[in-house]
Amino acid sequence: MPQNPNAKSHLQYLKDGGEMGRLTRAYNWSETTLGDPENWSLSLLTTIGIMLKSKFPMFLWWGDELIQFYNDAYRPSLGNEGKHPKALGQHGAECWPEIWPVIKPLIDQVMQGGPSTWSEDQLIPIYRNNQLEDVYWTFSYSKVDDESGMPGGVLVICSETTEKVLNFQKIENTIKEQERSRKKTEKAESMLRFSIEAANAGTWNMDRNSKQFIASDRMKELYGYHSNDPMTAEDAISNIAEEYREKVRDMLYATLNRNEYFNVEYPVQGRNDGKNRWLRVFGRLYPDSNGNLTHFSGLLIEITEQKLDELRKNDFIGMVSHELKTPLTSLTGYVQLLKAKLKGIEDTFVTNTMERALGQVKKMNTLINGFLNISRLESGKIQLHKDNFQLDMLIKDIVEETTHIDDGHILSLSNCQPVNIYADRDKIGSVISNLLSNAVKYSPKGKRIEINCEIKQAEVQVSITDEGIGIQQADVDKLFQRFYRVESNHTQNISGFGIGLYLSAEIVQRHGGKIWVESKSGHGSTFFFTLPLTIQ
Repeated sequence: MPQNPNAKSHLQYLKDGGEMGRLTRAYNWSETTLGDPENWSLSLLTTIGIMLKSKFPMFLWWGDELIQFYNDAYRPSLGNEGKHPKALGQHGAECWPEIWPVIKPLIDQVMQGGPSTWSEDQLIPIYRNNQLEDVYWTFSYSKVDDESGMPGGVLVICSETTEKVLNFQKIENTIKEQERSRKKTEKAESMLRFSIEAANAGTWNMDRNSKQFIASDRMKELYGYHSNDPMTAEDAISNIAEEYREKVRDMLYATLNRNEYFNVEYPVQGRNDGKNRWLRVFGRLYPDSNGNLTHFSGLLIEITEQKLDELRKNDFIGMVSHELKTPLTSLTGYVQLLKAKLKGIEDTFVTNTMERALGQVKKMNTLINGFLNISRLESGKIQLHKDNFQLDMLIKDIVEETTHIDDGHILSLSNCQPVNIYADRDKIGSVISNLLSNAVKYSPKGKRIEINCEIKQAEVQVSITDEGIGIQQADVDKLFQRFYRVESNHTQNISGFGIGLYLSAEIVQRHGGKIWVESKSGHGSTFFFTLPLTIQ
């Protein structure tokens, strides 16, 4: 009688993994519907093996009964005297009665073949530490296929963000209090000082004209200065990691010269202690008693732990995406080879099927490249390779390429005068391609798409206007956030992960430009971005 190929090797998938590895190996799985691990599918064993060894919190539901597995990194989220260790091997509905109405629809969506979910800083109260606690999570539900290719389980990659959310709520409250403090009443000033101290934030104030800079003791501490050390604005910038300085200088210029909001994250190295810290900084111009915007002030908080968690998550996404690139490249080659072999065959079904297969492979390659770019971007590994080039010629080339690919829309290039800029040609090209492909994707066949390029003072402005489904105002404000997608009846069958606009915004901002959208639901959209008119 043939042996199960996993019978002798299943232990190698379940080895290591710390406490949860030991508990998983010791659990009597024969009493569950999963049966003895030696008979488990390779898909289940591989997923559990990856999960147990990961340093990022991960959780797995498997089978119709949603039997549970989780790793050491997830273990602290269950608290003390709560669900651990009973949660291991337990049915999902039995383990999470307090939140089952919230998470079950997400599980069903994935198990029924729907897209992966993404929730950021979501409030999901859970029972732990002998009480029901308000807990915030950032998490994604993704399906895991079984040996038959059908969804066999749901993999949850998550991180508890309660502390971050509560800190940001304190900061947002502080900023609101700053706005009210313009009247400079004693009560408002007292509340502001208390809020800043409670949030453990640093503050600064700089005169817009003289550049006189005053930093609080907490700000100096975060930069590794002693409280009695002098500190100028230029000193603060010089402590920022080199690859982030240009971005900070560009944002500072935009704040001082165009009254834009200053909101940025960057790493610094302490001047005296040498420590590396991540900071999030908020600031803006404030008026003096005559109403003139003369004071640039704000606050900053340390986000080192949260940022390191994000970087670890991005490393994991980058690693998985990189591992998928090799087999996908081979698959692309095989499909292209088959397509070439089928030339001249009169069977239209076969040739059309190969065309569709190649299209799906290319789509998957685009998605993986998007995840890789996010990982590189947020790890500081994406560099701008600037050179002088003709922006109008780049736009014309991209419009022509899109016209060849898509003949269902009317593309019109108007008012695009010759303009030379100093920028990263490939990355600016990717921004234009993304905005144009979105206009095609979200517009009905036969509609007009207009591309415009014009010089406005010291900037060049590019705009792409469509006659598509439009965007509601509630979505406009979040459109350029990472992984954000507009959810409606019109978009549910349109693929995407909310990566393109986020990457486009980062690229434009790193060039010292701006990107925004003007839209009305049902009446189309116009996406704009600007770039400085500089040459070298």
